[in-house]
Amino acid sequence: MTKTVSSLLLSLFISVALAPAPAAAQQSQAPLEAGLGAGVEAAVREFANDPRFKDQSEQQRRDIIEFVAGNVIFAVVHEVGHMLISELALPVLGREEDAADAFAVVTGLKLGNAFSDRVLTASAHGWFMSEARNKKDKIKTVYYDEHGLDEQRAYNIVCLMVGSNPQKFSTLADKTKMPDERQGTCQGDYSNASWSWERVLTPHVRKSDQAKAPVAAVYADSKEYEYLKRSFAHLRLLETLAEHLSDRYVWRGPVSFEMADCGEPGAHWDLSLRKIVVCYELAVDFANLYRGYADHEVAPPSAKVAKNAKRR
Repeated sequence: MTKTVSSLLLSLFISVALAPAPAAAQQSQAPLEAGLGAGVEAAVREFANDPRFKDQSEQQRRDIIEFVAGNVIFAVVHEVGHMLISELALPVLGREEDAADAFAVVTGLKLGNAFSDRVLTASAHGWFMSEARNKKDKIKTVYYDEHGLDEQRAYNIVCLMVGSNPQKFSTLADKTKMPDERQGTCQGDYSNASWSWERVLTPHVRKSDQAKAPVAAVYADSKEYEYLKRSFAHLRLLETLAEHLSDRYVWRGPVSFEMADCGEPGAHWDLSLRKIVVCYELAVDFANLYRGYADHEVAPPSAKVAKNAKRR
């Protein structure tokens, strides 16, 4: 990790960590989007007074903060999708990774606010940037992986967004060079994903007379990433998700979240431990990604690809 990125990430999370939470949020356990949204705003204000970023505009500061935070949030909610599938024994038609991505997108869209929209937009851009980095580093494409290709995952996010509200997200679809004919079919994709997740989750919604199952949230000690531990703990990212899931669903037993030093970027649902593990290195990797590829432009589809897509 370069000194510049390390310094930037340290400042980013310390700025958020030192920002006092709004009184209302402290008293009422504000929802994820409100608490994190306030944290981002506080970080942007703090950066304005930091001489290391005096040459950056407010928008530039906001962009990197929201990119890192947005991508981490999306990754965690994606893993919640895996946890729900496993713990509630939900049927999956197709690849589970695609279903978990759809869950994360639909969850964000149902929140219906500007911050959740920016989280999803940051996540789509993250996958486009990841593909650009892979090409530059000559990383071989693995077609047999359980995950979709990075650009496919990016376009799936964009498609569900534009499918949920074509007018609202058409600019994003145009910016990512998604053809008009594909945009027109995205409403069906969103309808299927939204309806399917609602249908399978409804039977598991907790009634008022049913006891809550404990959902723990832990931030593991880390010598290298102690500042990340403090910052994410202050934001209550894992606690907010844990409280929501405990209150919302009937679980067959305790499940948990843990943020830890993994030795590499990532996040995963550990079935044997019934725990979602989020790596501190994931935030560092997203900061590095943004630093190198924030200006990446999505290339338009070739005429041959566009013709084949239309014919099918």
